[in-house]
Amino acid sequence: MAQIIIILLLMIAIGTFIYIKKYKDNGKPKVGIKRDNYSDYLKDYSNLKLYWASISFIFLGIAMLIAILILEILFN
Repeated sequence: MAQIIIILLLMIAIGTFIYIKKYKDNGKPKVGIKRDNYSDYLKDYSNLKLYWASISFIFLGIAMLIAILILEILFN
């Protein structure tokens, strides 16, 4: 059980680190902007995916920790 909790805490820490390092000051990445170079569309898309992945790591980790806490309280 401790291993799962450590993995979830690491997941939350990684998601928070990515969010703070890249997106805290800039906000959500812009997509759908007309670009001259097609590779810029890929960069926009990958930035948006990383943004949502970091937020998902944070919320999924917190939700799983709450679920484990509730299960521990109920079954002990």
